[in-house]
Amino acid sequence: MSYTVEQRDAEVLGSTAAITYTLDFGRAAQHLVTVRMIVTRIKEDSITVRMPVWTPGSYKVRDYVANQGNVQVSVLSGGGYKRADYAWIDKTSFTVDTQGVSEVRIEYVVYGYERSVRTNHINRNHAFIVPAATLMYVEGRTNEMHHVVVDSASHQWSTISTPLSPVQPQTKEYRYGAKTYDILVDSPLEIGNHQTLSFTYKDAVHEVAVASSQPVDVQWLGKQLERIVGVESDIFGGLPYDRYVFIVQVYPGGGGGLEHARGSVNAVDPETFLEKGKQTRLLSLLCHEFFHVWNVKRIRPIQLGPFDYQREVYTPMLWLAEGLTSYYDDLLHYRCGFATQEEYLSTLAKEHIMKLMRVPGRYAMSIRDSSLLAWVKLYQAGADGSNRFPSYYLAGGVVMLLLDLHIIAHTDGKRTLDHALRALWERYLANPGVGLTEDETIALMERATGVQFRDMLLGWLNSTQDLPIEEKLNEVGYTLATASAKDAPMFGEKLAFAKVPEKVFVGWTLSMRDNKVFVRSVEDASPAAQAGVGIDDEILAINNTRITSVSLLDQVLAASSSEVLLTAQTDGEIYTTKLKPIPELSVTIESLSAPTEQQLVNRRMWLSRVL
Repeated sequence: MSYTVEQRDAEVLGSTAAITYTLDFGRAAQHLVTVRMIVTRIKEDSITVRMPVWTPGSYKVRDYVANQGNVQVSVLSGGGYKRADYAWIDKTSFTVDTQGVSEVRIEYVVYGYERSVRTNHINRNHAFIVPAATLMYVEGRTNEMHHVVVDSASHQWSTISTPLSPVQPQTKEYRYGAKTYDILVDSPLEIGNHQTLSFTYKDAVHEVAVASSQPVDVQWLGKQLERIVGVESDIFGGLPYDRYVFIVQVYPGGGGGLEHARGSVNAVDPETFLEKGKQTRLLSLLCHEFFHVWNVKRIRPIQLGPFDYQREVYTPMLWLAEGLTSYYDDLLHYRCGFATQEEYLSTLAKEHIMKLMRVPGRYAMSIRDSSLLAWVKLYQAGADGSNRFPSYYLAGGVVMLLLDLHIIAHTDGKRTLDHALRALWERYLANPGVGLTEDETIALMERATGVQFRDMLLGWLNSTQDLPIEEKLNEVGYTLATASAKDAPMFGEKLAFAKVPEKVFVGWTLSMRDNKVFVRSVEDASPAAQAGVGIDDEILAINNTRITSVSLLDQVLAASSSEVLLTAQTDGEIYTTKLKPIPELSVTIESLSAPTEQQLVNRRMWLSRVL
């Protein structure tokens, strides 16, 4: 079955639709939107209306219907409307008898007060609407025009930012359209009084919408986004859309992003704009979500479109969709000039390679299986998750790093993973309606690079053994170096600072609740696991020193040169155990002492960029 994500505003301008939704925010202060859905051109004796259980890009069944209520159905028959009965047939769907009926009106409310990039958030200040969480669809009629009207009389908001296309931009009615329900689901709406700006790049309009209750330098953000658009589009030779909307939501605890064919939603904490390190993480996030314009929204596994919105859609290829993107986000961050070469190598070492080393689950499950089981592993991972499986984002990204280095080394620095990407893009342009199988993906990548790596790549993706990171880094003249992690011993004009104890590794993560220290997770085979420490235990004392904060605990452990006596409690019962921390290791990527000329050629190809 064919499938498309492509829509241009001109295709919707002046259109009509037989399925229309009106969004009424008269009760926004109570976090509610009233949805009025009108269905016309009815030919069947009954219609089935369904609410999606998930949204593409976020592989978890969320049962959005749980936030829906007060459903009322009426039909137009003969001379007027009358209330109609409807029958639920499962948790998301109901049927309506439409014999002799020309129009069906369905009204319901949706509660939205969960802040994330994949759920509705509505209050008196704004509304962020995720169509999959809000708008039901008519079974069998998803491949036709759908309109959404935002009721302007029900709120005091002045701005609507959405990838949906305006139907009549010269009128006062806020009416938007999507050629199909799939495109509608892929088009979130940010409605409020938020800041906006726009820029044009290669004839495509880019809108930036920043929803924040705190001051944000939108002009600065726009300039960085313009750089990202330019660098990424150069890889593929242009842009596949006429208009793109960057939605940036700023709120305490904000994080994460979700890709769309003509936009992205990116959530960040307000502190992001106050620290350089956090700003660079925001820019990496923006690089990641924008890269999805090509990879995953268009270059996609065959299972990802057309979608079944009622149940899980399984694919073992999220190594391509997210692993490849995770490798490129920091690489593109570097190519954009947001990081130096040294900073990029440090990020690779700390945020990719070292993080993967701290995931015992890489020995328990392969990357392909992690992808296939994403619905219950990644998106519903508990505190013990890293012990049971690797993230296809993290592990898949490291595999793509190694593949890039392998391609460079085996073409004497003449080809990179970029060449494989362009081949996948050409395949999309030739056959956009059908996604890629794994075999076809690898064959295209091999043909574009001239390197045969199928068995090697599938071996990495199916294996639960360590990856050949050192070997592949050597091919570009680098090596992995490990050392004890120490704080810098100097300050000011290189004056000696007080001696800082070496950091130690325990293998737990901690959190504070009610001014108490609790264990949030424990790594298998770590000192904490060997000591018998459990998740959600409260740490009371170390060597009879009362522990009142995580920083104090770290300080006491670092100052202890050997085994310590740990006092903790589980369910109110106190226990003691011996805990023996070990020195914490840091991983860095260092140049070989005497790299060959070919290794240097390979390195320059890998780290080349145009500023």
